[in-house]
Amino acid sequence: MVLVMMLLFGCSTKNKQELASSSKPKIPVLIDTDLGGDPDDIQSLFRLLHYSDLLEIKGIVSTPCSQIENHPWDTIPQDLLIKEWIQRIDLDFLRAKGYNDLMPEEKVLDVVKKGSQKPLPPSGNGNTEGSDFIIETSKKYSKEDPLWVLIWGSMTTLAQALHDDPSIASNIRIYSIASSNTEHDSLSRNFVYEFMKSDFPDLWWIENGILPKGKYETFRGVYQGGEQSGEWGNIAFVEKNIRGKGTARGGMFDQKPGDAFPVATWPKGTLKEGDSPSILYLISPIIGGVGDIHDPTQESWGGQFRKADQDLFPNYYIDLEASPEVCQATINKWRLAYMKDWKERWERYDK
Repeated sequence: MVLVMMLLFGCSTKNKQELASSSKPKIPVLIDTDLGGDPDDIQSLFRLLHYSDLLEIKGIVSTPCSQIENHPWDTIPQDLLIKEWIQRIDLDFLRAKGYNDLMPEEKVLDVVKKGSQKPLPPSGNGNTEGSDFIIETSKKYSKEDPLWVLIWGSMTTLAQALHDDPSIASNIRIYSIASSNTEHDSLSRNFVYEFMKSDFPDLWWIENGILPKGKYETFRGVYQGGEQSGEWGNIAFVEKNIRGKGTARGGMFDQKPGDAFPVATWPKGTLKEGDSPSILYLISPIIGGVGDIHDPTQESWGGQFRKADQDLFPNYYIDLEASPEVCQATINKWRLAYMKDWKERWERYDK
């Protein structure tokens, strides 16, 4: 018994993370991203892949990007850009160092798909490789065993999928980062809402940052407020814990992933990760022991939410009815915990 207790409580951080990753099946996720505009989608992609020992990435689908000005990568097709950053992160290097529960790079590359190219509702777009893939993948899941669809941009491609095959609605759970993303294609977001209202009121959906923009903005708690002193600040964390990490893959790239890691255009030069609350929500109970992914009204690294209307929409959750500061505190109160854990994952490149 003493030996068992010593083994349990004497585990290294690496061993604790391995125990967490192997104790339960991975959570299946599909990402719908406008990566290619604000660099924070790339920042969130790093976090996603670093936690692919806990999250099984079933798809990464591009969605329209309306903020591509002034970025050096804005001429690269979105699906190819996503693949380039996956290769830069170099999962196989980390796997070779003993972190075998992380997904193989090839497996992630295989599920990158091109979605809608224009911010239009289903009536104006038509199906795409990405929307067809969302349908195909969703059909492998069920209400009891759902696919988590994380929206890091407009809802254009998901709206198309729901339009083309409404039956997938019972198989998915949606966590969308709204606010500006909604404004980029409000018609597609409204299509999803009207679909819920008219056809499937049981749709499971967390809408983080409902309009009007600026009123709640829960998701901004991932970078605003919380522990910002020393290495935990949005500028210092990049300089102290990210820069210099990884390899250039034998000359495949001109920079290591830690040096290529882009900083946000606003707040300028910072770690922003505006889409990462959707990831934090899922890993919070596993890593932090906080929350229940089946109950968004509980506290969580990814925010705390309320039911918009229990009678009409039993599974539709939105920001708390509170000030932006209070809403954002439901995330940033946990900042030290989720940043410490990510620091440890960046250190894997050197261990």
